[in-house]
Amino acid sequence: MRKTVWNVWPRLAALAAGFALAACGGGPAPEPAAPAPAQSGEEQAGAVDPAPTEPQPAAEPAPEPPPPDPAQAKAELLAQEKSAFELAEPVFKQHCAKCHVKGGKNAKAKTLGHLDMTTYPFGGHHADEITAEIRKVLAIGGGEAIMPKDDPGAVKGDELSLIAAWADAYDRAHAGGAHEDHGHDHGHGAPHDHGHHESGDKH
Repeated sequence: MRKTVWNVWPRLAALAAGFALAACGGGPAPEPAAPAPAQSGEEQAGAVDPAPTEPQPAAEPAPEPPPPDPAQAKAELLAQEKSAFELAEPVFKQHCAKCHVKGGKNAKAKTLGHLDMTTYPFGGHHADEITAEIRKVLAIGGGEAIMPKDDPGAVKGDELSLIAAWADAYDRAHAGGAHEDHGHDHGHGAPHDHGHHESGDKH
């Protein structure tokens, strides 16, 4: 009997200790809370309200370039025409002077009346349309040349290119109004003030 009592006593002591802990608010320690899942960069960015941005002032438009000086533009056109004529002038002298320059071997009043190359700019009835007429008779751009009269088609290759370049420069100057301010009097072969050229050999 004594042996049984001693065996039960440790159990009773353990139960008493348990009741004492319960009465004092004891108990097993609560499990720690699970950490919150980490947010991604996008979630973090969405969670924060962006700071208000200041309105940017509108960019000022670039200033417009000043308009070109009409007088300077005309002077440049005339200079280009003059340079082109100086390159083409030897061709005119070689192939046209004997009929279309005063004192030329075959010069006559009729031929000079149609086209007078004695001075530059050229005169005569065709002077107002001089480039179109020269393109036509020399077949610049196609067709059949009918000048020079004694050797149609003799002006060709580089010589023809020089005449064509002069005609283009002349047309640009004319379209730009450069001839209006320089005394062009094509009906009488009067020279203008940007160069009085003797355009043919009178001998």
